[in-house]
Amino acid sequence: MFVSGTAVIQAELQDWLCARLAAALKVGDGMIDPTEPMSAYGLDSLRAVAVLTEVEERVGFEIDSDVLWDHPTVAAFARFLAERLTPPCEPA
Repeated sequence: MFVSGTAVIQAELQDWLCARLAAALKVGDGMIDPTEPMSAYGLDSLRAVAVLTEVEERVGFEIDSDVLWDHPTVAAFARFLAERLTPPCEPA
């Protein structure tokens, strides 16, 4: 089975984001469900900015803070980032 580069990057980002969010919220690893809204875990705007700063450092580009609210789950945010990080396919 072929797995796209975007899917691999998304999975890696999702795992990393879950770990960073767990650390920021001081909850155990594995406690963050990537399909639940981040706000359900008590992510406030101050912590969201701190996490976003770490994400920007990791991906190498600035991200508008509204993106977190437009992509409210870890899975959706990871997908957004993966799509931005994956170069478009060129026609054969």
